[in-house]
Amino acid sequence: MPAHISSAPAAAVTDGTSSQASRRSRSRAAAGRLEAARHGFERSLITLRRAALDAIDSGDLASLTLRVCGDRRRHAGGEGAA
Repeated sequence: MPAHISSAPAAAVTDGTSSQASRRSRSRAAAGRLEAARHGFERSLITLRRAALDAIDSGDLASLTLRVCGDRRRHAGGEGAA
């Protein structure tokens, strides 16, 4: 009887049951890490897009401000007219 009990783990290793379970566990863990990385990448893209749009918006504001100041200056004294 003890021989049968001691041969059960060997049978599990021989038929690959425990190694398949270990492989599935590692695969699930890798899939989880991949999913987390994908979400992190998507959040980074969103952050970069927002930063780019903010930069464009602030550039537009700066350009508009310079244009208005130039227009005022030209109307006030004719300086800087092209």
